[in-house]
Amino acid sequence: MTQNMTDGMDSSSDPLTAHPGMRHAFRPGAMTIGVITPLEGFTGAIPTMNRHAELIDRAEAAGFSTVWVRDVPLLDPSFGDTGQIFDTWTYLGYLAARTNRIALGTASIVLPLRHPIHTAKAAASIDQLSGGRFLLGAAAGDRPVEFPAFGIAHATRSERFRESLQFVRRLTEESFPKIDSFLGHLNGTADLIPRPVRGRLPIFMTGRGGQDLDWIAAHTDGWQFYLLPFEQQQLNIQRWRRLTGRDDGGFKPFAQSMYIDLTEDPTAAPQPLHQGLRLGREPLLEFLQAWQAIGVDQLMINFKQSRRPVAEVIEEFAEYLLPHFPPGPGGDEGR
Repeated sequence: MTQNMTDGMDSSSDPLTAHPGMRHAFRPGAMTIGVITPLEGFTGAIPTMNRHAELIDRAEAAGFSTVWVRDVPLLDPSFGDTGQIFDTWTYLGYLAARTNRIALGTASIVLPLRHPIHTAKAAASIDQLSGGRFLLGAAAGDRPVEFPAFGIAHATRSERFRESLQFVRRLTEESFPKIDSFLGHLNGTADLIPRPVRGRLPIFMTGRGGQDLDWIAAHTDGWQFYLLPFEQQQLNIQRWRRLTGRDDGGFKPFAQSMYIDLTEDPTAAPQPLHQGLRLGREPLLEFLQAWQAIGVDQLMINFKQSRRPVAEVIEEFAEYLLPHFPPGPGGDEGR
């Protein structure tokens, strides 16, 4: 994929090509960089959330393309991470009002734990309130303790995920749909409002969620996956491209999430972390260029392992790294 963002997006009849969030988050043929909340390093399961809104302001001004918000309903101390603590939709509403350009995404809403009508209503509302900057990342759930708390069998999460995603699709894309599902029934006499800004929501799959990759490619608009060795990730991306290649120029991005601890020494050699790296900015730039070369469309950075204040790290990214990986041109055009 070598076309620039404008060419790639304008050549397709897909309504998502004009979606401000998609346009700001991704640049076909190049890589962008997003951040995962909370924007702080912390030990244990619970972040401080100190200056969290100011840090998101800084991330937007620095040129990060997307801020991703997680969905963690309950504290499970053994799991070790509660995300940004706040309710996902409440937090996104706050960020929609506070920010202007940066794309707002979920990484990810746990679809089996939420009724699809609630998910569709909240997602379309955030899309409207943000001027079309919302990206719906969805997952099947990886914390078994949450499922019995919601009265849902953990073993059913893959089936519930598929059914929920299809339910959300139809609610947000059809008028007065007729839906017959074990999750609920609509007979064409009720409809969802508000509607997404561009007629439908960009929906991204996180991980596999018990689904075949062929199904993910056919039913979602992008794939968020985890850090893997280069050769293995390259094979993942090549298969994704084969499954999602389209004659009309439509584009289904591949995003990679990881932990990064950027050291004060800009030349510090890489050291492995769980699902990430501790290293200086000069070797990080080489990694970023290599990930771009194998087809990663966005790197999603989690700062939980950061030993430096994230405000400092954001400034270093802004000066030395983000100019090589700028966001796309969309973002505030829908406000």
